[in-house]
Amino acid sequence: MSERERVLAESPIGSLQPTGPEPEVRALPRAESVGLPKGLLTLVLTVALVVVMGASYAQSGEVVILEVNGRAWRTRTNQQTVGAFLREVGLDLRPEDIVRPPLGTHLEGQPTIVVQKALPVLVEADGQVVEHYTHSRQVLDLVREMGLNPKPHDAVLLDGKPVDLEASLPPYQWAPQRWPLLRRLLPSMANSPLPSWARLSLQRAIPLSINDNGAQVTTHTLAHTVGEALLSQNIILYLGDHVQPLLGTLVTAGMHVEIQRAKPVDIQVDGKVIQTRAQAHNVAQLLNESGIQLLGKDYTVPSLDTEITSDMAVRVVRVVEAWVWESEDISFKTVWRPDSALELDQYHTDQPGRLGVRKRRVRIVYEDGEEKQRMVADEWVERQPTTRIMSYGTQIVVRELETPDGVIRYWRRIRMLATSYNAPTAGKSTDHPQYGITRLGWQARKGIVAIDPRVIALGTEVYVPGYGSGTAADTGSAVKGRWIDLCYDDDNLVLWKKWVDVYLLEPVPPADEINWVLPIYPREGR
Repeated sequence: MSERERVLAESPIGSLQPTGPEPEVRALPRAESVGLPKGLLTLVLTVALVVVMGASYAQSGEVVILEVNGRAWRTRTNQQTVGAFLREVGLDLRPEDIVRPPLGTHLEGQPTIVVQKALPVLVEADGQVVEHYTHSRQVLDLVREMGLNPKPHDAVLLDGKPVDLEASLPPYQWAPQRWPLLRRLLPSMANSPLPSWARLSLQRAIPLSINDNGAQVTTHTLAHTVGEALLSQNIILYLGDHVQPLLGTLVTAGMHVEIQRAKPVDIQVDGKVIQTRAQAHNVAQLLNESGIQLLGKDYTVPSLDTEITSDMAVRVVRVVEAWVWESEDISFKTVWRPDSALELDQYHTDQPGRLGVRKRRVRIVYEDGEEKQRMVADEWVERQPTTRIMSYGTQIVVRELETPDGVIRYWRRIRMLATSYNAPTAGKSTDHPQYGITRLGWQARKGIVAIDPRVIALGTEVYVPGYGSGTAADTGSAVKGRWIDLCYDDDNLVLWKKWVDVYLLEPVPPADEINWVLPIYPREGR
């Protein structure tokens, strides 16, 4: 062996690198041509010598292909055994790792070294965390390897994400870490992840029995608390529902959960509707749960002892009693007395009337603001009415009046509302037996007037300006008080509706046939 070969063999520098041509070794420049200081020149020459020796060492030795978990590198080494070579490249081994050929095998004649690194896994199951190294490819193989025996409802999480048992385990990633020169030559390795622990978690499903208001169901849950277990089963809870044990209780195997559902109820009270849910058995308990009080004579519909059912509507009726004092006028009476000193249709008030006053104390019952009952507790007359005394004239004076029809003599003048009619407008059909027949049995025609007998006696002769003379021979259902209806022939009806002076002609009737005090309706101007 030459001196150069001996120096390269003893050099500690080695590398993993891709296959390619050996690097070219160039001659160092002469010191005289560089012109460097003596100390710096010595340092440069030393470094150059080391580089040349390292490069020579790296290019000498056996060519070896290292395959780690299916990934291969080609390099040269001067090591004698497989174990020494793996230590040189920085590959740490564990007892679970598989190396072919064995570590003590001489490298000569062994161009390929295959290493199968076991995947490090942190396995969390049944309350324990175990470090484990495995060559399994699937989750199912790993859990079987560890004797975990997962059940159908159990959940398996790989690196925090749920997976099924057929999911693949992550491959073991390794890249050379010892030689910086190699990492510069292969920049793609710089981003290779370092070996890390995979995390496998086996969550055992716990059997849980749920009685939801009588509906029994048995399930398996991965939840930690009762509330989470119910949520995972899409069981919705409402305000007022009772759950035993409480929602925050930790789930244990064989646990039984009871859900007592509150019933939806509408409560109408104080002008609003409260939609709520209650565990109450009757209306009284419902009001107590809702914080609603009955005051005084308040009551409910339905009654307090009525059993609560789903979607029931309960009305709270607020009862208020009020006492009021009412005042009512008492009409006075009018007493009429004749006065011969007064002319007919003249009146005199001898004593004015005064209304009396009646008072009462009344109890009024209101239900939800609406009056429902009114009862008189006390009633008394606070002031008696005073009778009005009126005098009416009985002195009859016959007067004359010049008219277009000549001079008439009349003994009374009455202001009246005059209308008109004939047989066709009297309200009877032509085939009616009384068609065209007046109250006195006369045939309807001009010269007959219909009156109220309380004002003008039947058979009295009257004079109406604009109409002429007529006889009070007819009445009518609508002709009341100071109303006179003027009759016409069938073919000469003249429509009337106005106030006129009606004159009652001689002879003057006997005193007992005269209505001394006439009605005051209808009134003119209305």
